[in-house]
Amino acid sequence: MANYTFTASTCYSLSTHSVHFNSTTIIIKLTSTGQTVYSKTYGAKGIAFLVDSNDAFCVGSLADNGTFDVKIDFSGAPNPKMWLVESSGANTFIGTDNDSDPVVFNQYNLNQCPVRLVAVTGGDVEIQCPCASKTGPCGNSCYTYG
Repeated sequence: MANYTFTASTCYSLSTHSVHFNSTTIIIKLTSTGQTVYSKTYGAKGIAFLVDSNDAFCVGSLADNGTFDVKIDFSGAPNPKMWLVESSGANTFIGTDNDSDPVVFNQYNLNQCPVRLVAVTGGDVEIQCPCASKTGPCGNSCYTYG
């Protein structure tokens, strides 16, 4: 299992903010007004995030000694998409090449560990998780497939 340190730079309450992802950018908006309060492109170094205390969506940096990586194909897949599903105790980030087929969803429990989104060549996005592999045991219970 990979070791990691997540350092939050800013946090937003999920009860008052909504989080959106596209192929290049994370956007956080104030729910009551729709005003964007945070917007940043992933870039080559990436943007990391997790959920702290079940309601605080924290954005920051991830230092790790290895990650399990999944690429979301925004350049040619049928329906690529990334989104946040809010649920008490198990806020989930989902990335997929086909959002009409839940069998191919890459799911990350943000209450258990952070993920990092990195822009890669061709307009795709790599989801990096401090988890040894998707086929072996994931000691931090972060990743599930399908």
